[in-house]
Amino acid sequence: SDPYPDIKIRWSRFPLARDWLRDCETCTGPVLVTDARDLVFQRDPFGEGIDSITGLQMYEEHVNQTTLHWLTKWPIGDCKGVYYNETMLCSGTTTGTRAAMLNYLEIMYQEMRSWIIDPKCRFNIDGDDQSIHNYLYYSGQLPFAQAIPMRGGGIVNTVGYLAAQMANQHFAKYKRERGLEKPEAKTIPYPGANDRTWIGTEMNLTTEDGLLTELDGSVSRVIHQWDRFHYNYETWLPRQPWSSD
Repeated sequence: SDPYPDIKIRWSRFPLARDWLRDCETCTGPVLVTDARDLVFQRDPFGEGIDSITGLQMYEEHVNQTTLHWLTKWPIGDCKGVYYNETMLCSGTTTGTRAAMLNYLEIMYQEMRSWIIDPKCRFNIDGDDQSIHNYLYYSGQLPFAQAIPMRGGGIVNTVGYLAAQMANQHFAKYKRERGLEKPEAKTIPYPGANDRTWIGTEMNLTTEDGLLTELDGSVSRVIHQWDRFHYNYETWLPRQPWSSD
């Protein structure tokens, strides 16, 4: 993507975001760089109650989703000859001070340039920016960054792995019990669903109104990868007045 034809078009959002932030003198921070399609704001990400942002904050996925997943294991292993067995960090959401974010985006871009010119680091896949994101952190090249646990009180709650596991178990249950295929099974409500919520509070994921929460029960500020919950959440979300503000 112009003006960065030297890297993958999907990667270009990183140097482009760096340029936009650098050129915006009134954007003093804190900063959230994020995907858009699968993101929901339940609260002001930088509103009341959040601790002062220092350095860079990177967000862990579920503890069962590790960097041994093929999306990071294969590219990092082939490119760098190292393997990490650590909690996956999602490259779709990152927060930080203005200075830390500019530093991170520049480091990401320079690392991407080095990957693209090395034949063993070129992969015909989508999403390998996540490989670079994790490699830089776990190789110690982002000393100003900290990893925030999923549902650990940070700004972003990355629910994708948990949501996919729940949805798959839901589909399997109705396949096993009723012989239903996925298109039919997905329309069956999750346990505890009612007029207010898409899933019951007994699942320890939400408030009575269906808002996803942190482990301490507080309402999460930003939900990433919500679409993995599929039909039940997808049909509930547009009915919420706050979802269209």
